[in-house]
Amino acid sequence: MPHRAVLFDIYGTLLSSAAGELHPDPVLRDLIARAHAASPHPFPEIDIREIHAALHPGFAPEEIEALAIAHERNANPVSPMPGAAETLRQLAEKGIPLGLISNAQFYTVPLLEEALGTSLTELGIDPDLCCFSYLERRAKPDPRLFEILRDKLARRGIPAAGVIHVGNDVRNDIDPARATGFRTALFAGDPTSLRLRDRSLAQSGADHLISDLSQLVNL
Repeated sequence: MPHRAVLFDIYGTLLSSAAGELHPDPVLRDLIARAHAASPHPFPEIDIREIHAALHPGFAPEEIEALAIAHERNANPVSPMPGAAETLRQLAEKGIPLGLISNAQFYTVPLLEEALGTSLTELGIDPDLCCFSYLERRAKPDPRLFEILRDKLARRGIPAAGVIHVGNDVRNDIDPARATGFRTALFAGDPTSLRLRDRSLAQSGADHLISDLSQLVNL
């Protein structure tokens, strides 16, 4: 079946990220770990604004957001993955619905738009086809994030087998996407971002291996 919709991971796929999965600030790490422990979900997520608010009681919401963004810029500087914006534009020009599934925070989309130099809607990303962990309070590899978009696309007449999910992480992207019925593309173009999780490329389980995002246009 031809690919009729494309869903992207953000960090390590559309954005090159300097930090790993663990937050570099030990105080924030501790508060996040406590919040995770209180969650009923197997792969919990928090809204980072709540963590900063706990550290700075009395701060106004806009002050909390400014603090969180400043902290993120310092701790986890990002840059656009080569070809990301142009690939999105070319896929959108083909009339292909585009969306995002990401372990993300409230600042992720603004930082992504800043890096890519334009709004996501201008690049063809459909806001209704975006699923972010901080809103769902679940993080990848929780399959629920993928199932939410599977169901939305099904209501548009696009079956799971007609959807391709693109990501850099075998555990967080490829495995849950396959379990949801999506086709998959493992982005292996950035060695620092690639997460094989003790597997080889041949054992990744992905339907496609790509070293450049532009290869998606011709899949």
